[in-house]
Amino acid sequence: MSTRNKRLLVGLYLLSAALVFLYIGFPSEALRAHVTHSLSAGLPGLSVAIGDMRPALPAGIVLKGVRVYHANVPLAVIDQLRIHPDLFSLWQAKTLYDFDGTVGDGQIAGTAEADTAGGRKRVSLSARLAGVLLQKLPATQSLYGNKLAGRLDGTLGVNDAGTLTGKLAVSEGRVELATPLFEQNGFSFRTAEADLSLQNRTVMVRNGRMKGNDMDAEVSGTIALDVAQGKNALNLSGRVTPHPAFLAKVEGSLPPTLLRRRTGIPFKVSGALNAPGFSFN
Repeated sequence: MSTRNKRLLVGLYLLSAALVFLYIGFPSEALRAHVTHSLSAGLPGLSVAIGDMRPALPAGIVLKGVRVYHANVPLAVIDQLRIHPDLFSLWQAKTLYDFDGTVGDGQIAGTAEADTAGGRKRVSLSARLAGVLLQKLPATQSLYGNKLAGRLDGTLGVNDAGTLTGKLAVSEGRVELATPLFEQNGFSFRTAEADLSLQNRTVMVRNGRMKGNDMDAEVSGTIALDVAQGKNALNLSGRVTPHPAFLAKVEGSLPPTLLRRRTGIPFKVSGALNAPGFSFN
C-alpha cells in the first residue's frame, strides 16, 4: 500500500472516530437549553420545549419533538426540525441559519438570523408552511370546544423588534362548533385566508375572508392574549353572507329583519377567549 493511501486511510479513521465521539459526547443538554432560549426569543409571546437533540451532517443539529406553547397551552408539535448554520457567519455578529422540518404531516422551512451586535441579541426569521393539516395541531383541536380541519399554507416572519406577522390560507376546511350557529353544528369551507400580526401580546387579524359551501364571511379585529384583558380579549367584527339555499334551510331560526337584508349580515365577537359572545348587528 502506498504512503498516500495509508495517509488517506488514517485520515478517514480519525475523521470517523471524531464523528463517533462527537455523537456520543454531544453536549445535548447544554445546547438544548441554548437553542430553546433562542427559539423562544424568536417567537414573541410563545415558549418552546425540545424533546431530543442530535448532531447532523453537514454541520448542524436535528431537533425532535419541538413543542410550541402559549401560557402552557400546547399549540403545535414539530416532529423534526433540522437547523444548519452558515459556517462563514459563525464568526460574525450576524449568524445565519437555514431550517426545515415536519409539522402536522406538512412541511416548514425558512431562514433565521441572530444578531449580537451592540451586546444585545436580536432574532429574526422567515418561514414557509406547506400542507400542514390543522386536525394534527393541538391548538386547533381545543379551541374551547371548537375544532378545525383543513390544509394550511402560508408564510410567517419575525423581525428583530419581536413582531410576528403571517399570511395564512386554509383550503378544504371544516369547523366543528361547540355552540351551534344558525342551528348548525359545523360548517365546511373551500378557502379561508387572513393577514395576522402579533405584537405586545395582541393578535391583529386583517383581511380575513372565507368562501364556504353555505356562506361567505369577512372578519377583522384583535385578540388580546394578556391575562389582564381576559374578559375583553376578543374584539372581532365582520360580515357573513349566507348563500340562498342555506338561507332557505335556516330561515326559521333567523329574525325577518336579517332575512330581508340584501347585503351581508354584520356580526361581532367579543368577550373572553373561553366564553366568546356572538351577536348580529
